[in-house]
Amino acid sequence: MKKFILKLFVIIIITYITVFLYIEFFSIRYNNINNTRWQVTSNILSKSLDISDTTINSLFLGESRVNAGIDLMKIPNSWSYATGGCTPIEIYYMLNKHITNYSTPDTVFLSISPRFLSEKLAFWHYAVRNDFFSYSEFHEILTNHKKFEKDTLLACCPVVKFVLYKSNYIGYYQSDLFKNRVFFGRTNNKLMISWILEHNGQRFHQNLKEQSSDLNYETKYNSFIPSELLDSYFNEICKLCRENNIFLIFDFMPMNESSQQKLNPIFINEYKNYIQTYQKKYIEFSISDTLIFYEDIYFGDQSHLNTKGQKKYTEYLKDKYF
Repeated sequence: MKKFILKLFVIIIITYITVFLYIEFFSIRYNNINNTRWQVTSNILSKSLDISDTTINSLFLGESRVNAGIDLMKIPNSWSYATGGCTPIEIYYMLNKHITNYSTPDTVFLSISPRFLSEKLAFWHYAVRNDFFSYSEFHEILTNHKKFEKDTLLACCPVVKFVLYKSNYIGYYQSDLFKNRVFFGRTNNKLMISWILEHNGQRFHQNLKEQSSDLNYETKYNSFIPSELLDSYFNEICKLCRENNIFLIFDFMPMNESSQQKLNPIFINEYKNYIQTYQKKYIEFSISDTLIFYEDIYFGDQSHLNTKGQKKYTEYLKDKYF
């Protein structure tokens, strides 16, 4: 019996080590494209993938709406770290890491949807999963989180969850392993990485339709209640730009007209009032509280501009700012 238990223990340890090493060093073979995008971002900002030879005057920051809605190839010397599910937490560290490891940009374009001023999406299963945060950065986030007793953004036991991610707990990776049949994601991921590097950090946004009348996520809100932690990091982004003499542009990525009709007026007023506090606090920046709406033909789904919409919004940005 003792020998059997010992053998079983050895098998479990060997299996765990094998799985740990595979997850740690062969992500290109099993990752889905969202995680590949986050991993490229992490690698660039840590300089394990170095873009020092790229001239970057303008940085674009935000979530997938920015990624899908702006054609970076039409804006000279630009680079995008806009990545699905970003809140001000991830965006602050993107900007800080870029300033630390690369030259300071002249301009930062920032767009954060009301959703990601209120709740998180990418923090755990994209950012932490893909080693975006160092141990010291994660400790800093936890310390800041404790300042806001009523804010439950990171939920319970965040340290345990962080350790499990660092230990490559297979439960956090199994959907990607299943989707790419464990070994067969390499070709698509290599193509994705090449596309990102050739298109100034932008990721190709897939499966967008010719038109969408689906309702935007924010139509679910009856009011706008920003997270205290996310608000504090939004403020830190503005302070970081001020301290480094970076001109910050904050603008609103468009919503479709179908969503416009369903937005709660209370939500709209509260969001505008919130942004106006930043206009008053950082008068040297261009911070817009204007909500932009395009016809449904410019949207590929409920949140993201399609090719026609991207062209329209890119021209608007160029005319207004660049």
